[in-house]
Amino acid sequence: MGLILLSLTNRLARTIDRSRGLVTEIENETSNKIENKKIQLKILVKRSYILKYSISSISFSILCSSLIIPILLAMNLFQVNLESIGMIFFMLSITGIILSAIFLFIDVSLTLKALEFEVKDHI
Repeated sequence: MGLILLSLTNRLARTIDRSRGLVTEIENETSNKIENKKIQLKILVKRSYILKYSISSISFSILCSSLIIPILLAMNLFQVNLESIGMIFFMLSITGIILSAIFLFIDVSLTLKALEFEVKDHI
């Protein structure tokens, strides 16, 4: 899960860097390409929010997975039955991974949409 989180944060960083570059280009641009760049910027902002949701989901999954360890420790040390709580955290962890994957898929789709928009005049 750590590698997924790393990959998502790298994608977010590239999105933010590209957004800042587009803002600079828009501020310095005087041609008719400004509208195209504004559309690209809107897509990048939308991607940033989707990546935020994906990062939040995978972080929540990591938290839930981490909470399973002290539950198992408490079960063994104190001989208490906390299986149901452990199962809840496990299911929440799996749900977080699934949500993160869904948001990542949406981000990839938006990335391809932005790419098509950017190269449509050249192909």
